[in-house]
Amino acid sequence: MSWKPRNQNNVVPFKVGVENKQKIMAEERLKKTIASIDLKMQQPYWDALVFDDVELELLANFGETIKFPTDNTAVRALSVLATFLLKHKEEFSYE
Repeated sequence: MSWKPRNQNNVVPFKVGVENKQKIMAEERLKKTIASIDLKMQQPYWDALVFDDVELELLANFGETIKFPTDNTAVRALSVLATFLLKHKEEFSYE
């Protein structure tokens, strides 16, 4: 009986020169959503804007690793989210 080592890392290697179109599309969606958040937070009325579901999901999943184009975007987004939570504190309370 011959024994061969099994490769069980569940990674399918792509051939050299073949583009992963789904990965490219996902990266483009990520860039567009980051740009959308940055644009909202650079408006003069940034504190009155809200995030849509796609932007909230992005912030929840990748918030700590996102590098926004403008320095104050992350701070303003945090302020908007904290204000929302304080306004709706009663709704989210489990007491």
